[in-house]
Amino acid sequence: MNNPIFAFSAIRRMRSVRTPLLITLYSLLLAALAYFTVYGRFMGATVTVGDMRASVDGYACIIILQFVLLVLVAPAMTAGSISGERERQTLDLLMVTNTGAVKLVTGKLLESFAFLALLVLCSLPMLSLVLLTGGATLAQVLISVAFLLLTALAALSVGLVCSSLFQRTVTSTVVSYLSVFALGLVTLLPLWYDVKRIGDLYDAMNIVGQQLHMIDYTPVSFTANPGLGLFSLVTSQTQIFSGMLWQFSDTLGTTYQYLPFDYFLRCNMIFMAAASALLCALSVHCMRVRRKKGPKGSR
Repeated sequence: MNNPIFAFSAIRRMRSVRTPLLITLYSLLLAALAYFTVYGRFMGATVTVGDMRASVDGYACIIILQFVLLVLVAPAMTAGSISGERERQTLDLLMVTNTGAVKLVTGKLLESFAFLALLVLCSLPMLSLVLLTGGATLAQVLISVAFLLLTALAALSVGLVCSSLFQRTVTSTVVSYLSVFALGLVTLLPLWYDVKRIGDLYDAMNIVGQQLHMIDYTPVSFTANPGLGLFSLVTSQTQIFSGMLWQFSDTLGTTYQYLPFDYFLRCNMIFMAAASALLCALSVHCMRVRRKKGPKGSR
C-alpha cells in the first residue's frame, strides 16, 4: 500500500520488543481459556453431551473476552496518533509534505487496526476448536472474526476523531473512552421501544391467527449498539442466552425463536463499517479545518 505513514508506523511497531510479547501473552491467555473450556473436555475417557455443550459455551466466552479487550484497548491506541504528533511538533512537518490529511489519517488507523487484526487472527485456531463439537460451522467462526475486526475498527475510529480534535493526548484518551461509553449508552436507549414493538407485532400476528415464522422488524438498538450486536452473534450461533432472556424481558423470551438474530448481526456489522468510514472522514475534515485556522497565536 502506497502510504508512508502506515509503512513507517507498522515497521516501527513490529520491530518493538513489546509487540511479540503482547501477541504471545494474548495467545497464551486464549489458549489457556480454550483448553479448559473446549479442548480439555475431550481429554477424558468419555465425552458426554454436557461436555460438548460446555465446549460451545467456552467458544462464546472466548468471543466475549476478545470483544471486551478490543473495546478497552482500541480507543487508547489511536487517541494519541494525531495529538501525539502535535505534541512532538511534527504534525505541521507532515502536513506540508505530499502526505496530506487523508494519508495521515488512514495510515494511523490502518497501523493500529493491523495490529489488532493480528491479535484477532491469532485467536482463530482456538475458536476453531469448537468445530470438533459441531457447535459451530467454519463460516460462523469466520463471521465471529469479522465482527471482532469491525468492532476494533469502530473503536479505533472513535479514538482517531478525538485525537484530531484535541491538542493533548491525555485529554484525547479520556474523551475517547467517555465517547465510547456514551455511544454505547445512547444506542442502547431505543431498546425499550424495540422490545415493545416486537411484542406488538407478535400479539398482532397471534390475533389474526397468522402462522408465525419470523418477525419482520429491524430494531434500532440491535443495529447500532455493538454490545447487542455481540448478543446477536452469540445467540444466533450458540443460543446460550436463550434461558436468560426470560429474566431480562418476557417479550424477548416469548419471541426468541421468531427473532432473526443473524439478520440483526448483519445490520450491526454494516452499521459499524459505515460508522467507521464516517468517523474517518470526520477526522480528515477536522484536521483540514484546524490547518486552515492555524495554531493559536499565529498571525
